[in-house]
Amino acid sequence: MFMETINTDVLIIGSGAAGLAATVYAAQSGQNVLVIDKGAVGKSGSTTGAVQIASLGDWSDPRDNEDAYRNDIEESGRGLSDPKLTQTLAHDISERLQDLISWGLKLDVDEQKEVALSATSGHSLPRSISARKGKTGLGILQTLIRLVKKSRNVKTWSDVITLELVKSSGRISGAIVYDLRNNLPYFIESTAVILATGGIGQLYPVTSNPVQSTSDGFALGLGVGANLVDMEQVQFYPVSMVAPRSIAGFCISFYHYSKLYNSLGERFMKNYEPENMEDTTRDKLAIAIANEVVAGRGTPNGGVYLDGTEAITQIKKEFPHEYELCLDRGIDLAKHRAEVGPAAHFMMGGIQIDEHAASSVPGLFVAGETAGGLHGGNRLGNNALSECVVFGARAGMGAAEMSLKGMNSDHTDLEEWKDKWSPLFSTTKGKIRPYQLKQRIQEILGEHVGVIRSDKGLQQAKVQLKDVQAQLAEVNIKKDFMSREILDYIEVRHMIQTAQAIVGAAYMRKESRGAHYNTDYPSLAAETQKTNVQFSNGEFTFHTFAPKGGVS
Repeated sequence: MFMETINTDVLIIGSGAAGLAATVYAAQSGQNVLVIDKGAVGKSGSTTGAVQIASLGDWSDPRDNEDAYRNDIEESGRGLSDPKLTQTLAHDISERLQDLISWGLKLDVDEQKEVALSATSGHSLPRSISARKGKTGLGILQTLIRLVKKSRNVKTWSDVITLELVKSSGRISGAIVYDLRNNLPYFIESTAVILATGGIGQLYPVTSNPVQSTSDGFALGLGVGANLVDMEQVQFYPVSMVAPRSIAGFCISFYHYSKLYNSLGERFMKNYEPENMEDTTRDKLAIAIANEVVAGRGTPNGGVYLDGTEAITQIKKEFPHEYELCLDRGIDLAKHRAEVGPAAHFMMGGIQIDEHAASSVPGLFVAGETAGGLHGGNRLGNNALSECVVFGARAGMGAAEMSLKGMNSDHTDLEEWKDKWSPLFSTTKGKIRPYQLKQRIQEILGEHVGVIRSDKGLQQAKVQLKDVQAQLAEVNIKKDFMSREILDYIEVRHMIQTAQAIVGAAYMRKESRGAHYNTDYPSLAAETQKTNVQFSNGEFTFHTFAPKGGVS
């Protein structure tokens, strides 16, 4: 099949906060930048729903500094955080926020007209700030997209999904993408590629993530031999709505102001975290809630009860959007308890990067949730946006610098991809719809790779995912304009590969650490180990290694 080639200096895949930050900083070099998104550029992904951002700045608590911030991240990471990445985040965040403010982002202020500073579980000091009255992610996106639109050397392309990355002479030389509007493939040739495709939430039946979070970037990285670290470390947001179904997965940010009860009326956190109670890290809270449900002390909808009545004034003041949404769906938190439970929320693991956001593959940079190594075994609240703007900027600058060196690749052979993706271009007569395979993946991971895991369950998941993979040959795809089935088919291929990486890494970790809790190994191992996943010649390889500078 003939495939048109598009040339650019830097290709950025994904346009959330990480992708757009990378775009803005790459564009400052004067190089040509193309940013693509399988949805609408600047309007899709998880960033739009982010409430606050962890920070350092003129507004900080006098006791706060880079060391305090870095120490909180590393303590939360359970020994798996890369010290170079934690230091980079703590060092860069103040400057990146000042950039955003100079570009028009207005921070929320308190009654004294000073930047409003909030405490967040796991942070030793208050350092969370917000913009646009708690719609911080949206505010950052709008600030960045204004700059993108003004940049003459930046082009955007919506409704285009990446099939796979391409290497030539051992380095990245571009990507094969699929135009969902016109049902056509293209080869985008570029000197550097930045992956900023977000997370993996749609691999699970209940998630806080949007529909775009289908783990594309992780599979794309595996396809070119990138190292993936700690893929078993999936953060489940502990306090998400489980009823009504219309807002299942909606995150409740004010759980540290609330009380949690099981179906027996017990405030059960006294049995797990008697000192901090509900004001603890997300991994510990999610495991406690999941244990209560497994023990038969859950609510009718498989969660626990959240009671915020005693702190309702503070909740209304600091989290008005969350209160109003619950009220709109029939739950008045001033009078009633809500049913909440863990929902797949954030991938702490991902493509291994260095402090410059460069992966192990020359020419491939990664930023945001697709990158691994910063958060280790548990992400602190409100560090997602911080990671996006800091490492998005570093990825953009690093990719632009590489592009300026003119490291163009030799002629690239593009023949191998055709057989792999042939169902997109030939008639299919199978009986299975791609969305059915998506649902099956969600069922498998929800049952066997959730908050509480076991070796037996992980082995079952491995076998069942192999069955799903085999069923890809039996799909039926209708190729209409903006075909949902084409998108589903591409996404499910990415989802299967990432799910296999998660299961394999989880089976390798013979302990319970961070967000990974295995009932067969409920304690920490004597030595701290990170997991590594690679994919080559159609086969996965898994191993463990000691982290540099990490502590148990």
